[in-house]
Amino acid sequence: MIGIIDTHSHILPGLDDGASDMKESICLLRQARRQGIRSVIATPHYSGRFPNICPDRIRLLCREVQEQAQAELKAEIRIWPGQEIMYSEEAVSLLDKGDLLTIADTRYVLIEFLSAVPYSYIFRAVKELTLAGYRPILAHAERYEALREEGRLEELKKQGACVQLNFRPIGGKWYHETTRWCRKILRDGLADFLGTDMHNTGGRRPETEKAVKWMQKELGGRYREAVLRGNVQELLRGNEV
Repeated sequence: MIGIIDTHSHILPGLDDGASDMKESICLLRQARRQGIRSVIATPHYSGRFPNICPDRIRLLCREVQEQAQAELKAEIRIWPGQEIMYSEEAVSLLDKGDLLTIADTRYVLIEFLSAVPYSYIFRAVKELTLAGYRPILAHAERYEALREEGRLEELKKQGACVQLNFRPIGGKWYHETTRWCRKILRDGLADFLGTDMHNTGGRRPETEKAVKWMQKELGGRYREAVLRGNVQELLRGNEV
């Protein structure tokens, strides 16, 4: 599967717990290209640990990494700016001021939570962001125990949320609970975006092949195309997903 758009990655050097330097950034993109990824949304953390209120620096690093990658890999690759924002009460005001980045300067915002956060907190965050004019994307939704209860993901989507899953658990072993949940979400058509969440060339490298192989076997072609690239393409054009 060629032309995958990775909606969640930590490839920008030196900003968070992702790529440590430009060399590792290029190595990550080389690994990603081997698995069919042709465009990447860079989403460095904003959190208490990584207070990245630096939109201009993020945009500059996206351009620098893209230029370096195209020169070294001898191939076209596009890197779009964004952030993975740990939700807090200040998130909306920081977004409104332009201190934090949406995805590629659209209304879409990649939001994360602590894994044990109560459902009421996620629901309130989605409501506050949508009322402020944003479209929240729930980052690696498979991590939140509160979303495992039947009907909750559907309720959040009705409120305007989108759902992002990581590739790795989709391609996991069938007996892993998280893998089974991710596959059910995909079979039910509830996921909107997929991401590698790649951080480094070791234990958190990009892994798409097992997930894509399962998707080619189990999902319809139109929906598979949508979650691998079509939905992101619509987002980048400024259209509704």
